[in-house]
Amino acid sequence: MKNFVKRAIKKIDQLDTEQIVDILQSQSRELEMLENVLDTIEDGVILTDANLTINYANTHCPNLIPMLRLRSYEGYPLSKVIEDKHVLRYIVLSVYNRADDLDNEFTFQRGNRVQTIAVTVYTYKMQDKDALSSYVLMFSDVTEHNANEARMRRSENLASMTTMAAGVAHEIKNPLAAMGIHLQLLKKAFTRKEALTFDDAQRYIDVLEEEITRLNGIVVDFLFAVRPLDTRLRLGSIMKTLNEVIAFVEPELAEHRVKLTCNCSTSLPRLEFDENLVKQVLLNLIKNAMNAMEQGGRMTLFARPDGNDVLISVQDTGVGMDEEMVQKIFEPYYTNKATGTGLGLTVVYKIMKEHRGDITVESKLGEGSTFTLSFPIPKSERLSLVEPDKEGSYET
Repeated sequence: MKNFVKRAIKKIDQLDTEQIVDILQSQSRELEMLENVLDTIEDGVILTDANLTINYANTHCPNLIPMLRLRSYEGYPLSKVIEDKHVLRYIVLSVYNRADDLDNEFTFQRGNRVQTIAVTVYTYKMQDKDALSSYVLMFSDVTEHNANEARMRRSENLASMTTMAAGVAHEIKNPLAAMGIHLQLLKKAFTRKEALTFDDAQRYIDVLEEEITRLNGIVVDFLFAVRPLDTRLRLGSIMKTLNEVIAFVEPELAEHRVKLTCNCSTSLPRLEFDENLVKQVLLNLIKNAMNAMEQGGRMTLFARPDGNDVLISVQDTGVGMDEEMVQKIFEPYYTNKATGTGLGLTVVYKIMKEHRGDITVESKLGEGSTFTLSFPIPKSERLSLVEPDKEGSYET
């Protein structure tokens, strides 16, 4: 139909009045059909021009966000219609590409129910290079979606806690056994001598103190690993966070003779993530990679879109792992370090699940390892992937 109208416009001077009327009626019917389709979807939709003047708003919008109730919104400025200043501010900043670090979800009280609405702004530009941009505003009720995800995370956390509790039970058996043995030895020493000097009892007391400290460390590490995460997902630039982590670790990597290369896409979409928790994940993986290269080596960071996900990888040329170690690497209390707690990667795994993502590892003994984080791309950001992807690379 679009191509037909374009051809008709080119030949407008050759058409009689009846033909022009037919074309206009056809366009009117098609527009009415499109409006009916937009009214059947559950999301709210507002179409505006470059000045944020409303061209169309479907019937669901007033049920999702605070706004005036009018028979028709056509011709009204958006600022006169939307009554919530926070929603309006987010939309305006999105239009000017300044909302990267802002949360796009807003909560509203609807009687006894709290409703969470996600706001998404799309830019639409005609093929004519001189044409001004138009905007599509989407309002989606994500209340039930967020509740389902929270329930799923609680179930996963419960399963994880069960596994870790079994790990704790296994870990505390050794120090308890050592304490029991030395208490028996201390009792026998008392039986033989009926009285002990402090020097006689010192070696038994030292062992007991050492094992008590060890038990306390196990409990502290366990509580840290199982405590609920205060995850605050915000829409933002993952590349900004990655660059901040790189700048932080560069001096330590240089001291350990590790050469860092960043091979990252320059057109990554925004992601929903908790900046502090993701920094903790990246620092853990980078430190592990550095420790795997005691004599120095090369570390490479990758970041690129992959379908509906963004993949971030940390690759090293260290000692690597065999298949058995790879299978157990995310299990609580599993470690190949002399001083490791075995909970670092367990926490990393937990954080990635909180982000609806995943972590995988590929490794070969004697050649190195690659840990890959997978973050889902929000639906609101997937349109940005139509642009050709570019990669940037630099070394430190």
